[in-house]
Amino acid sequence: MKLGILFGAGAEIDYGLPSGGEFALDIFRQDTNKSKEKFKQIRDSIDYSTHYATYWLPNDYATKSVSSYGKSAFETIIRDTIEHNRGKIIAKFNDFDNIAKKEEKKLVKKYNKSVTKIIEEKLGQDIAKLKMAQVISFVDIFKEGNKIFNSNYFPAMLLLYKDKNLLSENVRNELRKIIISIFQLQIGSLSQNLTRRINDGIFATKDDSIDLLDDIGDIIQLNYQSTGLSGLEYVIENKKIDLNSDDNVILYFCKKIIETIYSSALDYKSLIDSNWHYLYCPKDEWAKFCKINIFLITVRQYMLNHSYMIKKKIKNGYYHDLKQAIDKKNVVSSIATTNYNTFISDVLGEKIYFLNGSTEIWYDPYLNRIGKKSDLENDEKHFLVPLLFTQSGTKPMTSIEMSMQYVNMYKNFKKSDAICVVGFGFNLDDEHINGILRTLIDGNNKKMVVVDIEKGIPIQQRINAIADKLKVQNIGNIKMLLVNKNREVDNTNWLKKLQQILEVEN
Repeated sequence: MKLGILFGAGAEIDYGLPSGGEFALDIFRQDTNKSKEKFKQIRDSIDYSTHYATYWLPNDYATKSVSSYGKSAFETIIRDTIEHNRGKIIAKFNDFDNIAKKEEKKLVKKYNKSVTKIIEEKLGQDIAKLKMAQVISFVDIFKEGNKIFNSNYFPAMLLLYKDKNLLSENVRNELRKIIISIFQLQIGSLSQNLTRRINDGIFATKDDSIDLLDDIGDIIQLNYQSTGLSGLEYVIENKKIDLNSDDNVILYFCKKIIETIYSSALDYKSLIDSNWHYLYCPKDEWAKFCKINIFLITVRQYMLNHSYMIKKKIKNGYYHDLKQAIDKKNVVSSIATTNYNTFISDVLGEKIYFLNGSTEIWYDPYLNRIGKKSDLENDEKHFLVPLLFTQSGTKPMTSIEMSMQYVNMYKNFKKSDAICVVGFGFNLDDEHINGILRTLIDGNNKKMVVVDIEKGIPIQQRINAIADKLKVQNIGNIKMLLVNKNREVDNTNWLKKLQQILEVEN
């Protein structure tokens, strides 16, 4: 049986690679000085006498200053995070205790004492009995956010701060920043919900023939400086906390909670979207051209560093499972990934379709060409950027090299007996891939098996959610394989179970 396999970010969690907002936080914590130096090296390698240097670059490009994204970019990130993920943020705050308990489990491994017991000793009461809903509540229009006051751990944080004698002055001041960050981000998300409802429906009724009413835009705007910006700055600052005292353990615990909430919702894609086009106009927008270049170089280096660490301590994962199947001559027709690092190639030794680019694929904005760096520099040296975040730039998607990636993958998937998808989210910004899967499922009547972690949600409910994201009609062509943390179903490896399912289906 021939399988077409698509891997997403979830397939690499077992290998210790960060995903989502955690990845974004780490990126903005990086020191950009090394990336600036690499950018300057590229600049110095360009022949100033070429047509490219004369007409594409500013006259004094060789001596102009070079800058990278700073804190001014954080406001954009917060705005996009709250606008796009306000519902997710509110849900996270309403689930405060579960987040806290998960962070405590992680902390126990580092510090051989329960942070809950430490807090209870400080407060002199059982944390499970703490509630503050009668003491603090939002106004009615924000009542959706009141669940946080019915939690146990957030009231504990407030009470620890309230009594000036419970914590050291330094820890108390840091806890104050965390609590303010929580309130700002939560109130900002609740406010965005409200402003969106108002701006979308300012008039209860109106005469559509009076066209000037359509010219009235958003009346209410949020002040994004006050809706989580200080919290993002605090989280990105990433001060080291030594677990050498009970006070520091509490602070570390609280910091990890707010960091988890931010990382679960952080949206940085619009920062790329709004700056990608500056790759095409260095002559007029040199500073912005530098920033997007240096950012992409920084992202690539971060990924390479993580891949290097993984290679030093390789362990089992989805790629290793597949490698064993390939070695045993179980046929795989085609393998594709939306991930950027080349770790998958190192493990499998197969041709991989990198649908969103990779750390070893570079892009020449001047010629709209994609390829290995050595190939692109054969004729003439230009500014090149790592091809990452391709969904954020339409022009790279039109290059012949990327078009061929999609076409060849589609043809191979079409020849497959079934498609297996592991760790892929089917999100809105994945539509360039969702469209291919939709065509295969509806147009070619292909079976698609989605491998995901068991979460206690009924399978059919999860299948329906995937079908809604993909906008497919043949829901019956979507199957799910729910695995445990060891990638097993009933003590059977996911790949063997997948083959069993498909044999029954056929």
